[in-house]
Amino acid sequence: MVLPLAAGLGLLSFGASALGAIGQHQSASAAARAQNEAAISNHKYKLKVRENNWRRERERYAAQRSQYQQETGVGGTNQLAAQRAQASNQQRLNNIYKKAGLTQQAQLVKLAQGSGLQAAAGRRGRSATRLDTNIVSQFGRNQAIMAESLLGAQFAARTRNDAIGRELMSANNQAFSNVAYAPEVGVAPPAPVMRSGPSGLSLAANLLGAAVDGAGAYKQFGGTGLG
Repeated sequence: MVLPLAAGLGLLSFGASALGAIGQHQSASAAARAQNEAAISNHKYKLKVRENNWRRERERYAAQRSQYQQETGVGGTNQLAAQRAQASNQQRLNNIYKKAGLTQQAQLVKLAQGSGLQAAAGRRGRSATRLDTNIVSQFGRNQAIMAESLLGAQFAARTRNDAIGRELMSANNQAFSNVAYAPEVGVAPPAPVMRSGPSGLSLAANLLGAAVDGAGAYKQFGGTGLG
C-alpha cells in the first residue's frame, strides 16, 4: 500500500524534527553531565589541597613549638647562654678582686718597709713624723683609688648582668613570637554548582512541536496525495 504524499511528507517532517529534538536533548544532557563531573572533580582537588596545607601547617607549628621549648625551657639554649655570660662576667669581677687584693698586700708591705727604713735611719722628731705621714697619706690615697676602682668594677658587672637579663628576655620573646598564634585550618572551598540538564518536559515539548510540524506538512500537501 502506497501512503499518500501528504502523509509521507508529514512523517518525514516529524521524524526529522523528532530526531533533532532527541539529539539536542542528549547533547545538552551530556554537556551538563560532563560539566558537573568536572566541577565535582575540581572541588575534590581543592579539598585535598586544603587538607595537605593544613597538615603541613600543623607539622610546621609542632616543630616550632619543640624549638621554642628547647630555647626557653629550663636548661634551654637561651638560659644556658645567659648563664655562661653571667659566669664569665663574675669571673672577670673575681679577677679584679684578686688583683686588688694583691695590690693591697704590696702596698701594705711598702708601708711597713717605709716605716722600717725611717726607724733604721734613726730619724726622729718632726722630720721623721713628716716622712711617716707622707707614707701613710700615700697609702691612704692608693686605698681610696682602689676602692673607687672596685666600686666601678661592681657597677660595670651589675650593668652587664642587667644587659644579659634583657638579652635573655628578648631572645625568649623572639622565640615566643614564632608560636604565639596557632595555625587555623583554611576556609573550605565552596561546593560546586551543579548544572541542570534539559528536562524531560522540554524533550516532550520539542517532540510535540515536531508532531505539529509534521501535521502542518500533511495539511499543506493534503490535496495532492495518491490513493
